[in-house]
Amino acid sequence: MIHYVLSKNKQNSSYIDNLPSTFNISDLQSDYAKPLTEIREGDLYFCLEERTMCVSGQEIELTAKEFDALHLLIVNRKRVLTFETIAYHVWGEEYIDVTPKTIHNLLSRLRQKLQIAPEAPEYVISVRGVGYKFDIPHTEK
Repeated sequence: MIHYVLSKNKQNSSYIDNLPSTFNISDLQSDYAKPLTEIREGDLYFCLEERTMCVSGQEIELTAKEFDALHLLIVNRKRVLTFETIAYHVWGEEYIDVTPKTIHNLLSRLRQKLQIAPEAPEYVISVRGVGYKFDIPHTEK
């Protein structure tokens, strides 16, 4: 176990006054070990920092582009994102060469990976001629 002892000086005295004279490094590490951006709804789990995606407890392996596209869609939930917007945010500076067909292929693979069972809901929804949106369907119980 590591303990840190802080000394007071004029520059940091107001900050230090609010801290105990000793503290355990594991207290700090436990805060940093927790993911910052998690989305849990229904059978879906998404963690940005760990770059993980699970559906019904089953981890879904995504490529970097698939993960980036899913992240973009999730943070803009229910908003229809155009092909150009998706290309710009997923491919960065190289987005000019990306065609709607390339985006369609990427999101088609993503949809297949998220569809772990025939009865599983579809999260990535195509808006014909415009782009895609993300939505979590509500199931009736």
